[in-house]
Amino acid sequence: MRRSIAACGCLLLLLAACGVPGGEKSVGPGLSQADLRASIVNDRKQLFDGSLAYTPSVSVPVGGSLRFDVLLTARGEKSRHAARAAVPTRVFRVGGMQGAMLTPYSREVRTVMLSEARQPIVRPGESALWEWSVSADEPGDYDLGLTVITYQGETDRALETLNPPIDVRLKVRDTWSHRFASMQDWLFTAAGIAGALAGIYALRTPLADLVRGRREARSRREESRDGYL
Repeated sequence: MRRSIAACGCLLLLLAACGVPGGEKSVGPGLSQADLRASIVNDRKQLFDGSLAYTPSVSVPVGGSLRFDVLLTARGEKSRHAARAAVPTRVFRVGGMQGAMLTPYSREVRTVMLSEARQPIVRPGESALWEWSVSADEPGDYDLGLTVITYQGETDRALETLNPPIDVRLKVRDTWSHRFASMQDWLFTAAGIAGALAGIYALRTPLADLVRGRREARSRREESRDGYL
């Protein structure tokens, strides 16, 4: 009898060590993989349509900066006017914590977020506004990638992601001050090259004399040796 009780106790301990019954993998305190999937599916059903208002093409002088705004509005009775004014985009579902990113595709361009990275939208008619400062070091045409994400509560799990990102065109205009600075750099570089060439030219005569002297000394030594023989 004691052996049977001990065997049952060991079996219970083994089952407890194996984790959640049925092979479900635990993903958090009291939350199984099946519970997580169910919560994500249920939360996605609670989302509603949203619309983005933004400027698809902007310009800024080189060395300067501009403020780029993105307005995300949950569509509803109170947001019909905002939805009509928004730039048409792909269908995007919102509701809960919203996040946005503006990513430059070139190292010459910098973006700095000026607003809160995550903002809540809990019912139709509400909006979230993001602002960035955009600047560039060199003139030219560049692209920025705009991404919007709907998160599941306060977690980093995405219920909806705007993918692929929306392309925003950035034109960086040249300025006279930048042209003058670039010309100065070019002049300094040209002056350095000219100085190096002048130094090489100045050394050409002494080097030629040194080579000629060595040749004459070698010739004299050979003549002296031939005369001795």
